[in-house]
Amino acid sequence: MAVRSTFADALDANTRYPIALRVKRVLQLFRETLDEALRPNGLTSAQLHILAALEREPGISGARLARNCQVTPQTTQVLLRGIEAVGWIVRAKHPENDRILLAELTPAGQRILERSRASLGDTYREMLRGFSGSEIQMLEALLCRCAANLESRRAPANPETADRAR
Repeated sequence: MAVRSTFADALDANTRYPIALRVKRVLQLFRETLDEALRPNGLTSAQLHILAALEREPGISGARLARNCQVTPQTTQVLLRGIEAVGWIVRAKHPENDRILLAELTPAGQRILERSRASLGDTYREMLRGFSGSEIQMLEALLCRCAANLESRRAPANPETADRAR
């Protein structure tokens, strides 16, 4: 495999942008593998993401949860209803706004989250099998730089709008 010397060389030779496609494929395979590992627990990777976010920030609003989990507010509500129905979370009305429901983990939700972390770790180990520690650090650093490059083009969030969603 030839190493390209410049960005222009890489872009000209790969007009179909294989890096983004490979990142997307890795993410798809990771999610499929994790979903398969979580299935015996009755959980999906999307539900795991919601539970972990609620553990980090109990009482988070649905809108903020959607942003943190990178899904739409509608998808978040579907996920919340499902995990509420099995008793992994409870939701209560916001003290100042009846239209906002705040979610928190139940003890059962905390237990399923703890059991599922092993599957997450196993999936990461499988994905990174054969990589050295320095290769993993380099991969992470390169992906962070890619994200930072793209995020730098975004307009800063309107603080007034961001505060209302909290």
